[in-house]
Amino acid sequence: MTEPITVAITGIGIVGPTGNGTDALWSSLMEHRSGVIRLEGEQYEGLPARHAAPIADFDLTPYVDKRAARRMGRFARFALVAGDLALADAGLTDISGPRTAITIHTGAGGIPEGDEEVLKRQNDPSRMGPLYVPLVSGNMAAANAAIKWGVTGPVTAGVGACAAGTIAVAEAFHTLRRGDVDVVLAGASDAALTPYLMSSLANAGALSTAEGDPSTLSRPFDAGRTGFIPAEGAAMLVLEPLERALARGAHVYATIASVAISCDAYHVTAPDPAGAGAELALRGALDRSGMDASEIGAVIAHGTGTQLNDASEAAAVKRVLGTAPHVTAPKAVLGHGLGAAGAFSVAIGALVADRGLVPPVMNLDNPDPACDVNLVRGAAATLEQPGVIVDAFGFGGQNAVIALRRT
Repeated sequence: MTEPITVAITGIGIVGPTGNGTDALWSSLMEHRSGVIRLEGEQYEGLPARHAAPIADFDLTPYVDKRAARRMGRFARFALVAGDLALADAGLTDISGPRTAITIHTGAGGIPEGDEEVLKRQNDPSRMGPLYVPLVSGNMAAANAAIKWGVTGPVTAGVGACAAGTIAVAEAFHTLRRGDVDVVLAGASDAALTPYLMSSLANAGALSTAEGDPSTLSRPFDAGRTGFIPAEGAAMLVLEPLERALARGAHVYATIASVAISCDAYHVTAPDPAGAGAELALRGALDRSGMDASEIGAVIAHGTGTQLNDASEAAAVKRVLGTAPHVTAPKAVLGHGLGAAGAFSVAIGALVADRGLVPPVMNLDNPDPACDVNLVRGAAATLEQPGVIVDAFGFGGQNAVIALRRT
C-alpha cells in the first residue's frame, strides 16, 4: 500500500483591504494596521451600519485585459489577481492542461453587479444585459481562471457562506490526496459591500452598528464587541504534493495534516451556542492530523466579533485543544471577508507556521471571560509547537477546520 500524499502549500496570493501580497498582509497583522474605514457617499446614507474594509485603488490592468474584465464581476477580478500572485509566489509559470485543478469558492458571488443591473433595468426587464449571468454567477471566478491559465483539469466552485474559503482548501486537499492532479490553485473571493447586503446583515444583528474610530470597531473576543465589520478581497493558495514541491526547489510554507467539515444543523444564521458542530470539526481535524492537542501551537480563530460566535468558538476550542495554544483573530485588522475569510485564515496559518510567530489580536482591551482561551495580546507570541489549526464557521452552521504542520 502506497503512503498517502503529503500536501504542501507553496504559494500564497492576497488581494486584501490592507494591501496586496503576503508582506502587506503580515505587516498589517503584526503592526495592527486596520483596513476598516467609514463608508462615505449617498448610497450609504441612513444605513444602520456604515463601516467596512474595502479594497481601495484596485488596479486590474497588469493582470487582466480590459475587454476580459468587462465580463467579470468584482469578486472574479480579485480572484484572478490573487491567483496570479499565488502562482508567482510558488514559482509556477505554466499550469495549463488536465493535471491542474482550480477551486474558487465564494459567499455572495457577483451581488454588486446583479444589484446594479436589476436596478438599471427594473422598469424594462426585456433590456437586461447579456452579461448578467457571467457577472453574477458564483462559478465565474473559477471559470475565468481556467480560461486565463488554460486549465482543463477539475475546475470547481462552491458556496459555503463564511466557511467557503476553508472548504475550498479542504476540497483541494482531497483532490491531491486522490492523485487526480499535480497542483491545485485554491481559495475564495468576495466583493459584496453593497448597501443592500450590509443593511440586511445589520438588521439581522450580525454587523457592528457602533460609531467611533473605525480601526477600533472590529473587536473579536473583547467584552465590548458589537458585531462584525464586513470586508472584501481574495486569498488564493497553491497546493501540491510535498515530494513534487521539494523536487522543484519550491518554498514550502506548511503542509496540510488534515481537514474536517461538519454542520451544526441548528439555525440559518446563528451558531449552535454550545459549539457542538464546531467541536465536531475541530476534533475531526485533530484526530486525523496525526498530532495530539499538545502539538498544536496556534489557532487562527474565526473570531467574528459577534457575542455568540466568539463565545461558542472559544468554548469548542477549549474543549478540544485546552488553553495552551496561542489564539489569534485576524478579523480585528482585516474585517470579515465573508466567503473569502476562511482562505485568508489558511494563508495566515501558513505564514504563522513558516515564520514561527503568532500575531497579537488587535482591539483586545478587555478579553471576555466567557472566551477562556489563550488569546495573544500586546506582542506576537512564538510558535512553540508544529501544529496550527485554522477554523471557519458560516451561516447555516457550516464548519470547516484545517490542521497545518510546520515543515
